[in-house]
Formats: sequence, C-alpha cells, structure tokens
Amino acid sequence: MPAKNPRLTITLNPTLAATLRRLSELTGNSQSAVIGELLEGSEQVFAKIIRVLEAAEKAKAEVKGRAAANLEEAQGRMEAQLQLVMGEFDEYTGSLLADVEEVSRRARKGSASQQVEGGRGDGGQRSARRPPATVATPPSNRGVRNDPRTPKKPSRTRG
Repeated sequence: MPAKNPRLTITLNPTLAATLRRLSELTGNSQSAVIGELLEGSEQVFAKIIRVLEAAEKAKAEVKGRAAANLEEAQGRMEAQLQLVMGEFDEYTGSLLADVEEVSRRARKGSASQQVEGGRGDGGQRSARRPPATVATPPSNRGVRNDPRTPKKPSRTRG
C-alpha cells in the first residue's frame, strides 16, 4: 500500500549525517521528522525560487526567439550588402575578364596554327621573341658550354 506522504532517499556527507543524528537524539524526533520540519519552514522560499526559475526559463525562450529573429534580419542585411559588393565587383572586373578570355582565345588559335604549320606558329619564320633562356653549364664541366644554336649529336658510348 502506498504511503500517505511520498518518501525520498537522500545522501548526506558524514558530518551532516552526524549533526542530523545528534539533533534527532536531542529533540526526540526521528531524523526524517527533523528534515521534514526544516523543509516545511522553507516552503515559501522554495515557492519563490520556483517562480524565479520559471520566469527565467520563459525569458530565456523569449530571448532565444528574439535572438533568432535578429540573426535572420542581420543575415538578410548582409546578403543585400553582399549583392551590392558583387555587383560592384562585376562592374569593375567585367572588362578584365573579357580581356583574359580574348587572350585565351588567341592562345588557342595560335596553338592550332602551330600544329598546321609544322609546329611553329610563325609560318616558318623566327619570331621576334627572345630565344629560350638556357642555363649556363657549370665551370666544373671542363669548359664545355651548351650552345642552343648548335645541333646535338648523339654521343658514342663505350660498350
């Protein structure tokens, strides 16, 4: 059969348990009765604490809702600013992109004509471009220098 009053099991530190035991001995009441009387005297304090915690919980939910709305508004403003910046960026870089695409088209046309004309895009004539830079042969190579104008001959290897 369930008890008329709900029962709780509590865990106390050893010094508090000793104090409660001694108080029980001196008053002649059980430890449970002593704790019950102390808590009944604090019932109004507990009720106030409950009201404060409930109000804080409600305010917390309201603050969260307000914060979410504020964040959404800020995001909308930022997106509008980003669209303005991207429009300005497109306006200032549009001609640059067109120039890059033109250079890219020319490069593709040049490489196609190089394939048709025997690998050189200048119709068999040397272009006015600089010759490719060559790395000088180090002096430790017995004075032999690499000359890009002389054709290379296959070297004989000793068998």
